[in-house]
Amino acid sequence: MSRNRDRLVRLDDSHRILSQQECDAIAERVFRLAQGGGETRVRIGSWWQGELRWGRNRVSLASDRRDVFLNVTRGLPFGPHGGCSTNQFDDVSVEAVVRAAERQRARSNQPPPAAYLPKLPKLDLPNTAIWSDASYGATTETRGELARTIVDSAEAKGMLSAGYAEVRAASYAELSSAIRAGEPADYENPYTAWTQAQCSMTVRDPQGTGSGWAGHSSYDWSKIDGAALADQALDKCLRSRNPVGLEPGRYTVILEPQAVADFMEALIAQIWLGRTWAEGGNGPFFLTVDSALGVARTKLGLKIADERISLSHDYADPALGVVPELGMGTSPISWIDHGVLTELSYSRDYALHELGESYGARTPAGYRMSGGTTTQDEMIQSTKRGLLVTRFSNISMLDPRSLLSTGLTRDGLWLIENGKITKPVKNFRFTESPLFMLNSIEQLGPAVPVFRATDLQGGSGRLTPAIVPSLKVRDFSFTSLVDAV
Repeated sequence: MSRNRDRLVRLDDSHRILSQQECDAIAERVFRLAQGGGETRVRIGSWWQGELRWGRNRVSLASDRRDVFLNVTRGLPFGPHGGCSTNQFDDVSVEAVVRAAERQRARSNQPPPAAYLPKLPKLDLPNTAIWSDASYGATTETRGELARTIVDSAEAKGMLSAGYAEVRAASYAELSSAIRAGEPADYENPYTAWTQAQCSMTVRDPQGTGSGWAGHSSYDWSKIDGAALADQALDKCLRSRNPVGLEPGRYTVILEPQAVADFMEALIAQIWLGRTWAEGGNGPFFLTVDSALGVARTKLGLKIADERISLSHDYADPALGVVPELGMGTSPISWIDHGVLTELSYSRDYALHELGESYGARTPAGYRMSGGTTTQDEMIQSTKRGLLVTRFSNISMLDPRSLLSTGLTRDGLWLIENGKITKPVKNFRFTESPLFMLNSIEQLGPAVPVFRATDLQGGSGRLTPAIVPSLKVRDFSFTSLVDAV
């Protein structure tokens, strides 16, 4: 709740985030209070988060949290300026923030820019699938019903269930007084509201000899099928009990989509670090230094993966609904195209000064990986001897140049012999690179959405959806057995 002398903004279960009209009204109040000329930039946001956690078949936490924020910047973004923030919207607090920003601007020793950036083209945001009434309306009771579905199925088989369900909604707007007055300025970030939903669960037997996992995340709560997730986790738990030990070595593996997404994180992070990082001689996409020209060469334009692999994002993709990033382009982007590295992320500053473009290339907050037509059953049937992997955990990078990483298999690992799953296997530690994986592919399955958790709390935490296929990969390296189930 935010109290005002003559107005009241109440964030409750029927009004969890700020509307566009409320954000506009708050911005106009700030603009009217500003003194001394110059641009005033206002960032206004709000968020709500509801969660439910359970362990050993009993709910341990149910909560609903929400907050708002207002940040005011006075002065040129690239010259003398000052800023201040608050989460109170009463008249006294708003005026205090404006005055504090103006005092900071007066004390700023940053010199004026030699030339103000030219007014950039208007950023036309596409219609993205980032809002769901089902997510926004999900109550504590709604989340509890999903948990009960999962717990009941586990208890019926004498198993133990643990997990969490979470829904979020948030809004954000960045508004400029200069643009409102028709003056040259940077750009605005129009009002955007979005929702998120996620659910993850683990089922184990009381003796600790078997474990199964399932999860799903989306902007739309209605897409999370609790009963299906419960069945999947329970089935994996029952089938993984009393595993046998195998010798470490190189195995043909069938990686379920979740395992593929887990392992791709290191590669995605390098794309996110982008051109500047690679041109500085860092990471797997740095190639060499051209001594004649004195410039760094990257692997842009070179083949780095199997030609069946593409990695892309399109804001208009309804399954990849994510919030457009401020200062980044909104056109479809492909980072890997049929195995060739075609793009790395870069900032708006890099775009302006190095490429003569108006906007940067977005980071892979969400991505779609190309798939094939081979089903997981068909992969198993074509495998003489190999392993089926549910997912990975505790992944850490050993060598940033090759992306060699290590981690553990978790929650279901099975031996495949002569086209059939024969027995559960004790978990392995692996030591492998996602680049090696992408160059050792035998078969690809259809690309499907997977679970992608958000670690950040509140409005700053956003889902980074991924749509990936299952992969059959040869010579995957497992280096030791581990006791984890």
